[in-house]
Amino acid sequence: MKSLLRTYNRYLLFAIIFTIVVTVAAAFIYSSLSKWQESIVEKNKSVCDLYAGKLYDSALEKIIFLEGLGLLVSKDLSSAEIKLVDSTLKAISERELEVMAGLDGGFYLVFADEFYGYSFPTSPPPVPFYGPPPRSYNIIKNQCLQSINENRSIIDVHSFDAAFFPLATRPIVVNTNALGVVWVRIHIENELPVIKLKRIVNVTALISIAGFLFLMLLSASLGGEINSIKKEMETIRYDSSRRLRKRWGVFGYITDNINYMLDTIEEEVNRRLILERQLNQKEKLASLGNMIAGVAHEVKTPLAIIKTRIQMWQKEIRKTSGVSDQISPESMQLVIDETNRLSTLVKRLLIFSRPIDKKMKPTDINKLIKEVVSFISMDTNEMKIAPGLDLAPDLPLILADESAIKEVIINILENSIEAMPEGGLINISTGIDSENDRLTIEVDDQGMGISEDIIDKVFDPFFSSKESGAGLGLSISYQIVKAHNGEITFLHNPGPGMKCIIKLPLSK
Repeated sequence: MKSLLRTYNRYLLFAIIFTIVVTVAAAFIYSSLSKWQESIVEKNKSVCDLYAGKLYDSALEKIIFLEGLGLLVSKDLSSAEIKLVDSTLKAISERELEVMAGLDGGFYLVFADEFYGYSFPTSPPPVPFYGPPPRSYNIIKNQCLQSINENRSIIDVHSFDAAFFPLATRPIVVNTNALGVVWVRIHIENELPVIKLKRIVNVTALISIAGFLFLMLLSASLGGEINSIKKEMETIRYDSSRRLRKRWGVFGYITDNINYMLDTIEEEVNRRLILERQLNQKEKLASLGNMIAGVAHEVKTPLAIIKTRIQMWQKEIRKTSGVSDQISPESMQLVIDETNRLSTLVKRLLIFSRPIDKKMKPTDINKLIKEVVSFISMDTNEMKIAPGLDLAPDLPLILADESAIKEVIINILENSIEAMPEGGLINISTGIDSENDRLTIEVDDQGMGISEDIIDKVFDPFFSSKESGAGLGLSISYQIVKAHNGEITFLHNPGPGMKCIIKLPLSK
């Protein structure tokens, strides 16, 4: 801590010395440049005053002549008379002002309250025809009026936007009558080298001081930031969910990249866990499928024999009187019904173990859905369930096992119907997920939904939330969709019910 304090004090001393040196140097240079600027302005003021006097002397005789003709006392001049006055005075001002670059000037005449004889002989075109430019018009006019009112010559400096200029005005008085004013000015651009240098000195000084102070503070805080990052990294070792706090500058770049690296590692770990779970699920399903295939094969034949033998007994019982009520035709029928239920279960187990036919063919999904909806329409009408279709037109054919996909759609619709004992709407829609190159089927119902604690188990074999369910419908659907290299998921609706989304790959 003492070492850090000594380092900080040393940097502070260097910063103070550096600041004093830069400030003194900047003040000296600024003072020198200001004197240079003042000398330039004073020189140009003298030039304006000199040429205003020359213009006055050259024009006085012509002005007296024009006044004698009555052309400088009446406002009711013809256009020819106005042109005569302006051209006469303009010729004089052009002759007197062309000797030095940057000079412009002319005359302000009281009788017309306007500028005449304006000339800027060294300016590139276009040059204002009747007077000074609009931005400086009122500035020049006001000083002309001031010269008349005070009956004296005036030299002043004015500025606007990107330039400033010295302006000299002299009143023209004939027989005690103020006829007008001679005015001359010269432009001094704000981009004059002295102005540029003053700006450069100011900016350089400020940047140098600010930069040095910033480096000093940065160096002083360097040790503290490193120690802070070290402590935060220690906490991350014991809690991988923690991250380095937000920082700026170089440390911000470092901590952002460390946080990004930690996030990437965490995502990879989570992805690996998901893949491991999926692999375990596939291995379990594969083992279960092999076992089911064997069991189904062994059970199928005895069930068929039992069913056939009981049907033969039924025929004999009907022919023979006096047989016990315990082996009545009704009890025989019960045995047959239960045998049929077992046969159906065996068939579903066989579908589970062999979900698709390897001979897949181009299939129209929209047509398949219409067939399934037509097939179950009787049940839905009796239960006040309205199926709605929103099928995308011109849907491409996909390679699929038609009967297997039909089995999936029937299973999903049956689950939706069972979830809506009070009736409701089931909407079936199709479309294209162009981003993932998949055909989508969505079944949206208004049923009771699936609780959060079992939604991850709905595809497990023999799992069912219904008392009479075998727990194979959704498992078989899952196996069929996966065998088509597709996906099937359930999502909660914003309102009541669930949405089942099936995605099947488009044919290449």
